[in-house]
Amino acid sequence: MAARTAYINYKKLSVAYDLLENSFDIMMDGRGTVVRKARVTSMENLRGETYVLQDFGMPTVSKAGCAVSGGDADAASMQICYSGKSITRQDFTLEFLLNNAGVTIRVGGGGDMQAHIEGALHWGGQDQRQTMAVCLDRTGTDLRCASGPACSALDNALFDPDTDTALVLETLSRVRLRYDWQEGNYRFAFHVPGKDYGRLLHLRVRRHVYEDLFGIDYRKRNPDTTFKTPPTGWMTWYAVQFAASEETVLANAAVQRDKLKAYGANAIWVDWEWYHRNHCGIGDAGVDMFHPDPAAYPNGLKAVADKIRAMGFTPALWIGPTCDPTMNEMMKRHPESVMLHRPMWCGQYFWDPTSPTFLTEALPETIRHVFEWGYDAIKWDCMPDTTRLLDECYETRAQQISSREAMLGAYRKAREIAGKDTYMLFCCALSQRDIDLACAAFDATRIGGDIFAWNDFLRECVGKVYKYYALHNVVLLADPDNVILRPQFNDKEQAITRASLVSLLGMPFNIGDDLTQLDEDRMEILRRSIPPIPNVRTMDLRSATADSRSMLINLCVERPFGRWNVVDVANLSGEERLMRVDLWSDLHLEPDAGPYFVYDYWQNTCLGEIDGEFALQMPPFASRILSVRPKEDTPVVLSTSRHIAHGAFDLLDVSWNPNTCVLSGQSNVVGKEPYSLVVSEGACGLTPVPGDNVVSIGSGVFRATFYPQQDGTFSWSIAYHRK
Repeated sequence: MAARTAYINYKKLSVAYDLLENSFDIMMDGRGTVVRKARVTSMENLRGETYVLQDFGMPTVSKAGCAVSGGDADAASMQICYSGKSITRQDFTLEFLLNNAGVTIRVGGGGDMQAHIEGALHWGGQDQRQTMAVCLDRTGTDLRCASGPACSALDNALFDPDTDTALVLETLSRVRLRYDWQEGNYRFAFHVPGKDYGRLLHLRVRRHVYEDLFGIDYRKRNPDTTFKTPPTGWMTWYAVQFAASEETVLANAAVQRDKLKAYGANAIWVDWEWYHRNHCGIGDAGVDMFHPDPAAYPNGLKAVADKIRAMGFTPALWIGPTCDPTMNEMMKRHPESVMLHRPMWCGQYFWDPTSPTFLTEALPETIRHVFEWGYDAIKWDCMPDTTRLLDECYETRAQQISSREAMLGAYRKAREIAGKDTYMLFCCALSQRDIDLACAAFDATRIGGDIFAWNDFLRECVGKVYKYYALHNVVLLADPDNVILRPQFNDKEQAITRASLVSLLGMPFNIGDDLTQLDEDRMEILRRSIPPIPNVRTMDLRSATADSRSMLINLCVERPFGRWNVVDVANLSGEERLMRVDLWSDLHLEPDAGPYFVYDYWQNTCLGEIDGEFALQMPPFASRILSVRPKEDTPVVLSTSRHIAHGAFDLLDVSWNPNTCVLSGQSNVVGKEPYSLVVSEGACGLTPVPGDNVVSIGSGVFRATFYPQQDGTFSWSIAYHRK
């Protein structure tokens, strides 16, 4: 009986070719089957004649390298040859080469024959929706991110966040990735051109991706912390600074409860002012890291936390365990454990993090107070200064271990005390050295300095996001610091741009304005921008440099009911500019999927059906938040009123019934607030039935408005008819 399967193996790599089904699997030891049931789906010559492999009959198999008895082969190869002399007058071959570099598939013969190879990919031991389709090491000034298992025309690899490894697909031709919801894994499509080049597809494993990129010890982010999604809520420092008090905290918490809680606000952060009154680092007697300022917090911090929690928010607290503005009682008892006395912005007495007293008494007491006072998340500050002072005091500290190991010892002790799931924010990472420490033990890191003024925002927020965004939601959450909207620092366009950046990139959204004083226009920006879209992650594993004049955020959204892009085009300069966006080169969309509807959220207008490039006349500092969705025969949802993400946050399900001509779905809504969907027409003049809640807004686009009475899931439907 003839063998059904042709098989070769080289070290950890294997290929099995099913000669009856004309399909192949690629296996890797420890990884299982990473390519499954891949096959040549079709072939076509320049005359337009098409073929499938079954037309060629049973192939022949030849091997080399893998069966050399006693030899020293450094590769294994197998050729599958289909005789086409009676059909195309030329043979068609598939050759598999296995060596230390990976697996190479070479498509040969066939002359000018084009071919299409498709197959399933499986990379990583987790749910494949957690495996990330990415592009490695590319250049460009756009920020690409994904909500759901999204792919674009640029992506050339699958990244496994469990193991810091990527499966890379390399070719001079064209390879496309796409998530298959029915199969529950990614698929690849490889187009083989009818010419000599581009007929090779290389599959290789790239190890230590993040370790090599950022110089860190890789550690996957813990998804089960205090905040299951990026925290969203008011923070004292940017909003009221040293005017923070029990009264101001609770007044702002009350406004957040009344105006923002239903929209996704979930936290209140009490920052460093609870025992600091200025930047001199010298405190009042009796006010220290264990005792809040009684003038500002007369009832203590626990009373504040209890009232925050009663309003439905998670209380979070700033701590600076390594330094104190006052010589506290524990320092007085253990003066030998004080590393240095030097007034700085954060305090003047610095603990020696290597001393037994700090590790066994001071640090546990600091963490214990956080929980006794009722706070569930921690913002740990003053680390870069402490690390630098550890360098300076190497000879006099208790242990002459490296400064890094000294700080890691403190963080590990804190984690042991706080528990593995307590949300801990590292503040702040001003250098690669800080990033290394943050990634080792924290759930999030503030990635830049203060960002009050616009130029500070460009340098310390936008610039740092470009540099460190690849870490976000993979190793830890990249915290861009506060979103500041008030007129003191922004006109309305600048306010929208700040909020949009944080929201669409899915980063922690810390509200940095006095909510009791914020005008309604700015409050509306908050309502439409929070919460940040959960579980958004990078699509580019790189560290990039920002363009100080412009920014393009391209969020690829993948859902079982559809895929679309949310694009933020931002003019960061103080001059009006004409900005052009190309669907293919800028947004990396598929050229054969167009034309695309482009809808502007804040302008409430459809730019029409675009098949190539469009232009935007951009005022100074402005952002345009666009939905880019391919036109289809059936109606689709282009946008919703709930959130600037054009449905990426609120749409739970969308379906089209061709028998009843009804578009229906479910959405996450805010009760007693009008909820609008922008929908397209269908093929052959299929349009929504006109009514009080359905209006045409031009370009084959309609707005349907509903009036849900309760927060939560809302079911809607829109009936269509033919004009």
